[in-house]
Amino acid sequence: MVQPLAFTLNRAQPEALVDQIVREVERALQRQTLHAGMRMPSIRSLAKAHGISTFTVVEAYDRLVAHGTLVARRGAGFFVAGAADAREAGSANLGGRLSMGAAASEVTNAWLLSEIFADDSIAVKSGCGWLPDSWLDEDGLHGALRSLSKGPGAHFAHYGHPHGYGPLRQWLTRRLGELSIDAPPEQIVLTHGATQALDLVVRTLLKPGDTVLVEAPAYCNLLAVLRLAGLNVVGIPRTEAGLDLAALEQAAQTHRPRALFMNPALQNPLGTSLTPASAHRILQCAEQHGFWIVEDDIYRELAPPGTPSLAAMDGLSRVIYVSSFSKTISPSVRVGYLTCSRDLAHEIARSKMVAGLTSSEINERIVHAILTEGRHRKHIERLSDRLTRSRARLIAQLQSHGVTLLAQPEGGMFVCGSLPDATQPARELAEAALLESIMLAPGEFFLAHNEPCHWFRFNVAYSDDARLFRFLDKAAAGKLAA
Repeated sequence: MVQPLAFTLNRAQPEALVDQIVREVERALQRQTLHAGMRMPSIRSLAKAHGISTFTVVEAYDRLVAHGTLVARRGAGFFVAGAADAREAGSANLGGRLSMGAAASEVTNAWLLSEIFADDSIAVKSGCGWLPDSWLDEDGLHGALRSLSKGPGAHFAHYGHPHGYGPLRQWLTRRLGELSIDAPPEQIVLTHGATQALDLVVRTLLKPGDTVLVEAPAYCNLLAVLRLAGLNVVGIPRTEAGLDLAALEQAAQTHRPRALFMNPALQNPLGTSLTPASAHRILQCAEQHGFWIVEDDIYRELAPPGTPSLAAMDGLSRVIYVSSFSKTISPSVRVGYLTCSRDLAHEIARSKMVAGLTSSEINERIVHAILTEGRHRKHIERLSDRLTRSRARLIAQLQSHGVTLLAQPEGGMFVCGSLPDATQPARELAEAALLESIMLAPGEFFLAHNEPCHWFRFNVAYSDDARLFRFLDKAAAGKLAA
């Protein structure tokens, strides 16, 4: 039986909504209104009941799982943990990290999007979606923290602006201008990372049952956001030049979509970019059929100069532009942003306030300090060079072990490829790899309906490891233990 939760969230108090949900669930357990084995409300129903984003509920539930208060059961939802569950979670989370014994027994989308972030026991994280700490701007981050700590305490004692920290938005106006995107500060909304920006777009423009188009393959976190929102998701094949334009036109005629979500530059997972001709045709299709385009552009800083931007070509008429600093500065400083037309930006800012009040001005100040200190461009140049060397080395290694590339990446963090004569689905091989402490990201996680396939996404920063290639050789030879 699903256990109803009777509590009220107070948006007027400084405590974050996620923290309020966690506190209320743990209080209900202490009062014994929740008992071991009870099923919790679904993410969508709890979000609807309290008028908050599914993003907020997911974060709260994940934190309760980490505390040992709840357990997640694949395909069934979240349940109040029993004593055995709590003991296992408690022992597994010593130091705030999961052990392999507590990791998911199966490689699932939820595992890739949740538990993997907390699991330090996996030796080879070839399938992860982030860069090592040592590759990021740690010196800049430490310098910004020192600088801010010397500032007046009043800077940290109030809510921020609904649109986010003003000086950072002004800096973004100048930066976006360099990309030929005319975005004044009042048309920019800062967010808690790019994922929240995508979630706010969904909450503001779409409703359950609407049809949206995505790339096939597409960013796996985006697919999770769209599924949680109850949207009908249709995949359009991604080609070397961009989207399959014939398939896009057919889908637009057949499904009458409300929006298209895509990565024009260094697409995740393929690493390819749009050509100008393809970008122009996509904008024409959107105009003809009346759908929005959400341009997820978080890899722009790493892309070759001249890579087309849909927002620049469109002038923010039909395009909503989303980006983030998590990939190049630090994932622990969750600062993203979006820009769009003036009226829509104000509407999205209202959605942001309803879903979780303002974003973290402290984090936004940290990012602004790093960007204005003067070393960020050099950091990006060094990072791009390092990725280029690592990508070339990984491609050569993969091909020497018989792996066939899905596409030739133009830059970025990822390479996609399939094993020779693969007969086992990639997900089954990923589960076998996990038993050897190797994390792989099977291709089905990047497809709208998790269609079984035979390819993987490899992170160039984490894949230069002999254990990975020994596993790939065994898998190709059919020598994995049953």
